[in-house]
Parts: sequence; C-alpha cells; structure tokens
Amino acid sequence: MSELTATHTVTARVARVDVVAALSFVAAGVHFWVIEPHLEWWAYAAFFLATAIGQTALALLILKYTPTWLLLTGIAGNLAILGMYVLSRTNGPPLGPHAGRPEPAGLLDITCAVAELGTIVALLGLLPAHLSRRTTTVLFVIGLALWTGRLTGVLL
Repeated sequence: MSELTATHTVTARVARVDVVAALSFVAAGVHFWVIEPHLEWWAYAAFFLATAIGQTALALLILKYTPTWLLLTGIAGNLAILGMYVLSRTNGPPLGPHAGRPEPAGLLDITCAVAELGTIVALLGLLPAHLSRRTTTVLFVIGLALWTGRLTGVLL
C-alpha cells in the first residue's frame, strides 16, 4: 500500500469516526430534549434518558476506541431505537397511557431518526470489510423478513 493510499485510508476512517460521534451526539441531544415532555409516564422518560445516555456514551467512546464490539453494539442499539420509533409512529407505543395510538411524526423526531440512520451507515463503514458485508447482509435479510411479515399481515 502506498503512503498516499494509507494516509487517505486513515483520514477516511477518522472522518467516519467524527461523523458517528457527531450524529450520535445529535440523536442524544434530541432524546435529552424530549425527556421532560414525556414525564407523564415514568417509563417513557426512562426510555428517553437511557437512550440519550447510551448515544452519548457511544459518541464519547468512539472518539477514543473503535473495537468491533462497540461498532456492532452501536448498530444494534440504534436499530432498536429506530424500531421503536417506527412502531410508535405506525401502531403506537406498546405500553403506557398512549399504547396502541400512533403518534404523529414531527421534524425533531425525523431529524433524530435520520441521525440514527446515518450513525448506523457510518458504523458499518468502520467495521472490517468482511464483517461489514456480513452485517449488511444480515440487516438486509432481517429487513426483508420484517417487510414480508408486515405485508402479509403477520406483523401489525
């Protein structure tokens, strides 16, 4: 590998790390922001607090270390958060005073979802090539299964 190629590879990796940190901080900030409006039920507020702390931790840790376990945990965590977001906007939260009543999508939560999606994409780019391909394939298969379940009526 030439020195120029190696420098470019390191620079691209550093840029991806910075993108993950920035997007994770954005998502965490949104989740911290919406804790107070969700104090009507303790579990809603606890969910947003835990989510914000987790995304802040990812942003801080990724700036120092990029072990594979952290990258995969960041992908899984953000996917879980996005899954809850989609569920709450299509079928309503599964628990609490608003259970079963879909919530409207607003600019703030769409911005947060985009930041979470961007975080996932950037984390995939930080994984070793073979693991990135496998992880992407697994995510595609899971997504296909979920869409199939939804379209056939198996999933709400």
